Amino acid sequence: MLKIGVITMALMSCLHAGWFGDLFDSTPTPYYTMPIDLSMAGNVAETDIRIDKRYSVEILLDYYSYNRLSKEKKLKENRDKYAHIIEKYFGRNEPLPIFPIKLTVLKYEKTGTSIVVDKIYYTHSRTTTSSRFIDEFKLQEGSKYHIKVEAVEGYPELAYLDVIVEIDYIRAK
Repeated sequence: MLKIGVITMALMSCLHAGWFGDLFDSTPTPYYTMPIDLSMAGNVAETDIRIDKRYSVEILLDYYSYNRLSKEKKLKENRDKYAHIIEKYFGRNEPLPIFPIKLTVLKYEKTGTSIVVDKIYYTHSRTTTSSRFIDEFKLQEGSKYHIKVEAVEGYPELAYLDVIVEIDYIRAK
């Protein structure tokens, strides 16, 4: 009976020390997407993310590939919706307007959090692309971060457009 108690205590010590933390950690890692509504100022998309590779991370807005695994029909519906909104509100063959987006990235540390990024970006493109680059940065492998993207201005004409925030690895460190 004493041996079972000793083994149990040893196992509990290992778990408490966090040695097996990565095995049971359900925090998402890149590639990760989350929807955001750009129709109203103040709308937010946020998540915790765990960096598990030595790559840079990019964050962007994507306007119609709402899910990388979308069936062709869903993808076509979103492309048609995107083209209709562009033509109706912004003109044929015109890019979407410049969107001010506030990005906040916090790193979780033993003593609390530290700010990695906290600024407003003006996302735009020179073509009628469906994606808008926000930023790329190196985050420490084996660390956890909180990523928050906020619409600074509202665009009611985009209320029916599926928009996602995409977080993905981009290139080797």
